[in-house]
Formats: sequence, structure tokens, C-alpha cells
Amino acid sequence: MEKLADMENSLRNLRVADLEIFITAAHLKNLGKSATFHHLSQSAASTVIQRVEAAFGMPLCTHEKRQFRLTPEGQILLPRLEHWVKQLRDLIIKKDQIPLRVVTTHAIAQIAVPALLTIDAMEFKHMRPDEAYASILRDEADIALVLDNAPWKGVIAAELGSGYFQLYSSTPEAALKPVLLPEDQMEVLSLQQSWQHIYGYPLPIKSRIPSWSLIASICSNSEEIGFLPDFLGKKLHLHPVLWQPQAAQYRVLAIYRNTGKHLQERFEHLVSQLRSVFA
Repeated sequence: MEKLADMENSLRNLRVADLEIFITAAHLKNLGKSATFHHLSQSAASTVIQRVEAAFGMPLCTHEKRQFRLTPEGQILLPRLEHWVKQLRDLIIKKDQIPLRVVTTHAIAQIAVPALLTIDAMEFKHMRPDEAYASILRDEADIALVLDNAPWKGVIAAELGSGYFQLYSSTPEAALKPVLLPEDQMEVLSLQQSWQHIYGYPLPIKSRIPSWSLIASICSNSEEIGFLPDFLGKKLHLHPVLWQPQAAQYRVLAIYRNTGKHLQERFEHLVSQLRSVFA
């Protein structure tokens, strides 16, 4: 019992880094190379190996100058140590998960962020769609939430939901008047072309405002009429105007690059949750 208690105390004092140095030396069959890999001196690495052997109370390797060989006991213990270290790493990752870097527009963030905060560790940044796309390509972000109003090449695109762009007002039966438009994106140009085709004259524009969120805020607090995606119009309880052309459809996308299995599982969970938000 006393010997077992001594071994338990020795194991408590053992560090995960000690085991990693031992495992590396076993695979490289060289303690000096293991020391270099872990940024240690040869003497420091030798002390680590002695500490590992002392913790388990048995010789685990032959102490030769130029070759690191495992004893039969060391060969039996090695795969168990590797499994143990892997379990510890997985536990640390789950317990202290690296935040996903999410980039999107302010408008989409209003809908998405409250849902995302409940499912994963996140770091958010507001960006224009083209900047968000570029940040994915440069590996400065893990996932971008965008509308499908541009070609997204070199990325994986998962659809989160769809809806319509429409002219909105705070009153149900707003009269025809000049409207607030965002920048000249595909959906805006489509609206102007449809208007010209139906009414025979250009769509009257009161102001160009680059932010969907700002247009939505202005419309909800005034009698102005603005062009918006319906997820914002519905969020602020705005009403589609009756005299507008046929609404243009859009999709909300999550775009990201190919990733490892661990991140892929997180992305799939995130996409699943967002689909319920944008459905």
C-alpha cells in the first residue's frame, strides 16, 4: 500500500509536457532530437525522462548516448501514454474552446448573434460582405455570414435560409414617395429595373444609405420608406408597401474554407442552429 501511495504521489507531480517529451523521444528514437523539438537542452530532457521513469517506478528506456530505446515495459506503456495525453488534450479543447472567428454585416448580426452566443465560443466582427469574404480567403476569419448577392469562389457555401427584399414602411398603407436605398448591389439594381419596366419612369430615391441596419432603424422611427431584406423588416415590425414591384428573393449563406474534423463539427452545429433562425 505504501509503495502504491508513493507512486500516486509521483504521478501527481508528473506534467503532461514530460509525457510528450518521452513520447517524442520514443518515436524519434533519439533524446537529443526530442529535446530540440520541445525547445529543451539535452540535460533538461534527460532529467524529464528520469522523472517519468521515477513516476512509474520502472525503467522505461535504455540510457544510451545516441539512441533512445524502450524497454519491454516502456513499449507496453507507450500506447497507453499516447491515449492518455490525447484524452487530456481533448478535455482541454472542450473545456477551453478556441473561439470561432465570425464576420458578418451589422444587419445579419442583429439576427444571428443572439442565437450564436448560446451554442459556441465566438469572436464577432462587423464587415461589409466583400471584406468578410476576403477575410475568409486570408484565413483571418473562420466563417462569414453573407447574402448571395456576389460570386463566392474558393469557399464552401451553406444555405441558412431565404427571404425577399422589399420596400418597407412603419405604416401598413404608406403612400408612394421617394425611398431610401442602400448601395447599388444586384438586388437594388433589380428593383430599379422592375420599377422602370412597370411604371415607365425611374424609381424616386430620397437618399442612398449604405447600411441595411440604419435604413431599418430610420424606417421604424419615421414615415420613411426603405428597401430591406425581410428578416430586418419583420424584426422591426415594418410593413411591405403595396405599390412596389415583385419582391426579389435572396439567400443567407455561411461561407468558410475546408477545415479539420474538429472545426467541421462545430461549423455543422452552428449552421444547423442558424437555419432555425433564418427559416
